[in-house]
Amino acid sequence: MTDQISPPAELWPYEEARKLAERVGEYEANRPAIIESGFGPSGLPHLGTMGEVLRPSYVRHAFELIDQARPCRLIVFIDDMDGLRKVPESVPNREQTAAYIGQPVSRIPDPFGCCQSFSAHMIGMLTDFLKPVAVDYELMLSSETYASGRLDAALRLILDNHREIIKIIAPTLRKENRAQWSPFMPVCPSCGQINSTLVTAYHPERYTVEFCCERSFGGSRGCGYRGEQSVLGGRAKVQWKVDWALRWFALRVDYELYGKDLIDSARLSAQIVRLLGGNPPLGFAYEMFLDEEGRKVSKSVGRGVTVDQWQRYAPIEVLKYFLILNPRRARKLFLEAIPQYVDEYLDELRRWASADQERRRTSALEFVLQPDSVRSFKSELSYGLIMNLVSALGTSEPELIWNYLTHYDPGIKADDDTRRLASRLVQCALNFYHDFIEPTRQRHTPDARERQQIGELVDFLIQHPGAPAEEIEKEIYEIGRRHYDKPGKIFPLLYKVLLGQKQGPRLGVFIKLATPQRIVKLLQDAPPAA
Repeated sequence: MTDQISPPAELWPYEEARKLAERVGEYEANRPAIIESGFGPSGLPHLGTMGEVLRPSYVRHAFELIDQARPCRLIVFIDDMDGLRKVPESVPNREQTAAYIGQPVSRIPDPFGCCQSFSAHMIGMLTDFLKPVAVDYELMLSSETYASGRLDAALRLILDNHREIIKIIAPTLRKENRAQWSPFMPVCPSCGQINSTLVTAYHPERYTVEFCCERSFGGSRGCGYRGEQSVLGGRAKVQWKVDWALRWFALRVDYELYGKDLIDSARLSAQIVRLLGGNPPLGFAYEMFLDEEGRKVSKSVGRGVTVDQWQRYAPIEVLKYFLILNPRRARKLFLEAIPQYVDEYLDELRRWASADQERRRTSALEFVLQPDSVRSFKSELSYGLIMNLVSALGTSEPELIWNYLTHYDPGIKADDDTRRLASRLVQCALNFYHDFIEPTRQRHTPDARERQQIGELVDFLIQHPGAPAEEIEKEIYEIGRRHYDKPGKIFPLLYKVLLGQKQGPRLGVFIKLATPQRIVKLLQDAPPAA
């Protein structure tokens, strides 16, 4: 009998973990629940890749809360026997790497020149990628698992049932590919190709296949080798949908998340698992991440956001929060969208900090916060406001930004956590401004009438350098009364000149803290009319 607690129903990881607990409830007590994820090291990892590891880790965390007695493993399976189909655009020495098209990525030299192979470099990037998010997982390499013989028993079953497997897969293929399709892809002992080999005969009695290396693939052609070869011990791998079924069967996988583009593949792989006598895992199909143009984020063409980039513009906890939001909804994942997600995270952190223990457990932050994470934010500041301030000041001086913020909201100094997170947001906002806003900033060009209004404010600031914020604000209204039917109409002009937008913070306080001298210079530097 395991110690169990009743999970909240609001969050999807709890719902999925409950299903997993029901599945493994009949297992022997010492058998762990197995959650699998996969990574194809044929391209650079991106934040979508991180989601493929973090999201299953959320289910694992929820499972460990629900079933506190049964262990749960998260296996990240690396298909480094996969043949390289094309060279990612962001990889150096692309022409040299293109010569290895069709070979397993574990046997291709590292184009970056620092690791043992192409796949070793990508796997190293993946592990570095995951370090900041404090996730616990086990790496399992396809090349090592095949070579170790761990998959041999399942490979024998696949060979014994190859005709039935072909019947499952063939109807889903184009007509021209059906006749030659085989579950097996032998590794050519002559040229090392795996995508150019074609199985011509099966010998289940001795666990071998006959094949020829003569298919064209990716602009290259096989070497012409013909022979008979064992399918065991890493001398062959199986095709994608069969390979997925092989892992599920041999590793006894209980649960896997996958993109909605793999729903049909998962259905076919499940059929194969049942054919082999196994029980396919529970599945969860999630929506894809989209770039700023609405295209699927892809490692094969090098599109996407890196962890280093994310951490330059936002705390890593914001990324973890983004990834726990409803996975069945497509979300745009590009750098310019980060400020929106920061403000959503800050709202959730404020709610979490004021909640009781039970309510906290129902919060997404139960899965997001790390041992060193800030757990309190008692300021009402938004990241958007900080961004506006940085943009307006056009400065790389965090002390100046900090002085304004502490005057605007004294709560920023309420406790160490609030102060630490606010300081981090200031630095992130400065980075964002430097990289995205400053290079494209277009200042408003005031006409003659607007320039007169600006001149009146400049004269006042020069003549009254020590004026308090309230007096500055009052003078702005007076200038507005002289030039508009409603005095407030002057504010959009000043915001456009100072901030490049139509609204912003209270100008009296802003001008006082930014120093009147700096504001005078910004106003005087407004581009002249053509």
